[in-house]
Amino acid sequence: MPLVSVLMPAYNHEEYVSSAVESVLGQTHKKLELIVIDDASSDGTWAVLQSFQDHRLRRYRHDRNQGAHATLNEAMALAQGEYIAILDSDDRYDPRRLERLLSEAGRASGNDVFIFSDVDFIGPTGGGIADHPRAQGYKMLRKRWETLSPASWFFASNLAMTTSNFFFSRSLANRVGDFSPLRYTHDWDWALRATLQGAIPLWIREDLLAYRVHGANTLSEGDLWRHIHENSYVQTKALLSLGKRLGEENPEGKAHGEDILLALMSNESLHPVSLLCYLVYGLAGVEDPRLLNFASGDSTGWWLQRLAEAVACPPEVFRSIAHLAGQAKAVAVQAAMLDERWQAMEQMRQEIVGQKAMIEERWAIIQRMNGEIASRDQWITDLDALVKEKDQCIAGQAAMIEERWDIIQRMGSEIASRDNQIEMMQAEIVKLNRNFFVRATKYLKRMLPKFGEFK
Repeated sequence: MPLVSVLMPAYNHEEYVSSAVESVLGQTHKKLELIVIDDASSDGTWAVLQSFQDHRLRRYRHDRNQGAHATLNEAMALAQGEYIAILDSDDRYDPRRLERLLSEAGRASGNDVFIFSDVDFIGPTGGGIADHPRAQGYKMLRKRWETLSPASWFFASNLAMTTSNFFFSRSLANRVGDFSPLRYTHDWDWALRATLQGAIPLWIREDLLAYRVHGANTLSEGDLWRHIHENSYVQTKALLSLGKRLGEENPEGKAHGEDILLALMSNESLHPVSLLCYLVYGLAGVEDPRLLNFASGDSTGWWLQRLAEAVACPPEVFRSIAHLAGQAKAVAVQAAMLDERWQAMEQMRQEIVGQKAMIEERWAIIQRMNGEIASRDQWITDLDALVKEKDQCIAGQAAMIEERWDIIQRMGSEIASRDNQIEMMQAEIVKLNRNFFVRATKYLKRMLPKFGEFK
């Protein structure tokens, strides 16, 4: 039964390191050694490590932080196993992981073995997070990798995802060498170098590793320029190492160069302009450590950023092909949206033209109505003047009638007074007619003519 050396770099993972250690010590394959190096943690990571009592556990502690790559190289030098596995102090092994990988290693041809498995994603508390964007992105990438040959897998991206997923033979480690001093891509760089050494990676389609997603994940850091430089440096080293082999055919009969290009084109971490810059330097004979210095930055910043400023080139052109494709897609979506809005605006314009004609027609009607209203207003004004004139006339006639009424009233009074006088006179006449003397006189007047006849 072979001895497996599990390397665990630990840094400020007090909350998770106990779970990581337990997942190693609880493996069904018992012949192992766990080498843990606390890289100068400032929390209680070291205290947690000291609480374990197991002869297979070897603990070391740095006085100052040296980085994951240096800690791994130190642990690899201390390892005594025939096979080497790695587990970051915030991740967790499936209990059967080492047993399953050793089983696959036994069936591999040759001594150089490099194996990794599928990955399960867990959250800070250890629960599954299958809906997390990182988990969903990993599932999508796996479908792309399934279409590529194993020799091209790591040109498509870091298929293993993390050093926690690395399992390799001591013989391969001796050929590939140490991890490079890179913050984000030391695992990807090592995997590519192992592939270029001729080790055909084995991909076990089982979730034998739990990758923990939390706020302190190194890949969550927003140092964009470092990501750009490191990715392009790793890809440039790999492409320059291929040399004439790009024209060779793989077992499927496809040109290896075409397979590499297909893998690169599907790599979301491909930065075309940045990679071109690195390749130009590499083809010009610039080798490590100068290329590596480009990827590490310096006190004055990042050389690609300075290069962009020197030629007045927008830094956006150095972004990844995935980012540029996303921008192109966003532009296409916006263009389609603008076209849709333009068509809507054109339709609105036509409707507005129609409405304009209708408005002009209504305006003409309103103008005619205004003319009629003005005519009616004048008619009303004239009628009002006439009414006022009639009112004045009526008022005058009313005054005249009142005056005439007063006259009639006075005349009536006078007539009544005269009537009274006439009645009185008539009464007097009646009285006179009844008077004996008056009657005698009237009689004599009637009779006197007759007396004359007798004469």
